Amino acid sequence: MQNHLAEILEQIPKLPGIYIMKDGKGGILYIGKAKSLNTRVRSYFQNARTLHPRTRIFLGKVRDIKFLTTKTEAEALILESNFIKKHQPRYNVLLKDDKHYPYIRLTTQELFPKLEVVRRVKKDGATYFGPYTMVKEVRETIRLIYKIFPLRQSKDRLDGKPQRRPCLNFQMGRCLAPCAGTVSPEDYSQVVNDVILFLKGRDTELVGNLKQKMSAASSEQRYEEAAALRDKIAAVKTVLDKQKIVSTSLEDQDVIGYCKEHGVAMVQVLVIRGGKMVGEKIYKLKSLNEMEENETLSSFLKQYYADEVMLPKEILLPHSIEDADLISSWLSERKKTRVHLEVPERGKKRDLVRMAEENARFAMRTELDKGETATRMLEELQETLGLKHFPEVIEGFDISNISGTHAVGSVVVFRNGQADKAAYRRYKIAKVEGIDDYAMMREVLARRYQRLLDEGKELPSLVLIDGGRGHLNTAHKTLEEVGVFGRVDLACIAKGKYRNNLDTDEVLLPDRKTSVLFKENSPSRFLLQRIRDEAHRFAITYHRKLRGKRSLESPLETIPGIGKKRRLLLLKTFGSLENMRAASLEDLQAVPGITESIAKKISSQLQTQLQ
Repeated sequence: MQNHLAEILEQIPKLPGIYIMKDGKGGILYIGKAKSLNTRVRSYFQNARTLHPRTRIFLGKVRDIKFLTTKTEAEALILESNFIKKHQPRYNVLLKDDKHYPYIRLTTQELFPKLEVVRRVKKDGATYFGPYTMVKEVRETIRLIYKIFPLRQSKDRLDGKPQRRPCLNFQMGRCLAPCAGTVSPEDYSQVVNDVILFLKGRDTELVGNLKQKMSAASSEQRYEEAAALRDKIAAVKTVLDKQKIVSTSLEDQDVIGYCKEHGVAMVQVLVIRGGKMVGEKIYKLKSLNEMEENETLSSFLKQYYADEVMLPKEILLPHSIEDADLISSWLSERKKTRVHLEVPERGKKRDLVRMAEENARFAMRTELDKGETATRMLEELQETLGLKHFPEVIEGFDISNISGTHAVGSVVVFRNGQADKAAYRRYKIAKVEGIDDYAMMREVLARRYQRLLDEGKELPSLVLIDGGRGHLNTAHKTLEEVGVFGRVDLACIAKGKYRNNLDTDEVLLPDRKTSVLFKENSPSRFLLQRIRDEAHRFAITYHRKLRGKRSLESPLETIPGIGKKRRLLLLKTFGSLENMRAASLEDLQAVPGITESIAKKISSQLQTQLQ
């Protein structure tokens, strides 16, 4: 053991907390939590032969260990989850593809609640329902609610005071028009309660309430109202009958199942509320170096429930985990009621876990098939272009400008044939004036790769330029000057004889005079075209944004010596830019603070820009 690590082990306290293992460059290899930091960290180094091979591998790279103490092990668990999500250590289980599933939000904190579709659950006093698999499913549910219940559809902030006349929905009997002051908060809250029962799937209670109202209306000879309630009861029954009962206990449950292959795990979460399946979520875990099943599942639960606000009463697991009691206590404290973690061995609950595992296996098969297709496509690209490196990471570049103005550059990143939008970057051209696409390309490439080198970050496998032979030669020379040519491959894709025909696109290489020939309907050729089009889209979007922002600027903002106060004073005096342009120099100088030289600048600028 290195002397430095030995000294660290002597200093680690016997307190709960997290430990952070780092390599020689300061990169984080692994983050863990412990009830006693001293005992846990020392255990790694006392008998290495008994450790899992993955653990021995990363221990061989450890050069430093940092630690943070907490008051309790539960606090350490939360801190560990937050740090793993933030730093994404190489040897931890990492939760990938963490989609924000849609929820229905009923703003019960407002006087007259309304429905919204949201992606995040917040502690804001509103009532949330979900998650749902697709936004389409959510919007269909809301459409049915508006059809059955007279809930308001406007987004106004209402305080009980009338704001406008009733809209068409009120005339059709589909809204009580709280915006027009036609309903009291008490009467409106009855509708809200019915909507909550509907969304919770409590059909017996909801239908019973509606039947009572129908009977009361009928006995009081309000036959039209009774008929409307009858139709509403029928509509509610039709919708709720379609919902599948999967748990006779009628409890709130999350069912966890997962499948692991080739260092990747797919986790399926079945969301059951009130005994009915209301949603399902699929997640990909990056589990490098043969992570043990116990740690895989435990890490998933900690990362997944760290952000969940709507916690179930029961979580069904495929197998037991060491931290079950700790995680249960942590979630129970957050929910303010007991949350059970259970590993069912038989019966309906075990069937639910098997269902989740089957879905996880299907998702894994789909993921592996997708990966195999991408690999074959990239292998074909490497062979066709004769690339030195396997094109796992491809960066595509494009330049966008109009007559040299608002010039911008873009870089898009594709990993394993898929767009990595979080890695996209855009550049405002700073050193080139006028129309010079080659110089602009040179600036963007130099800035991009000099920064990657300075920061010690990963270089791409292939650099793809949008343009012709001149752009390719410029890129070749720039990459050589920066010192990355040879460490990366380079190619260029150019519009062919018929610019609107993709079949005539040409792919060019630095040391080859003729364009590369691809097989007919080649997937790798389509990939290069998609990267080129995405780089163009990303560049032109930024260019239009800058151009649009510029068009909204007042011509006065570009005149030296004219600040906000003088601009407002000028506009107040003349009323408009047109009147200002028509004014004489004497009229302009009559405005306090406007000297003769500034008046001349104003007149010249407005004459130029307002023509």
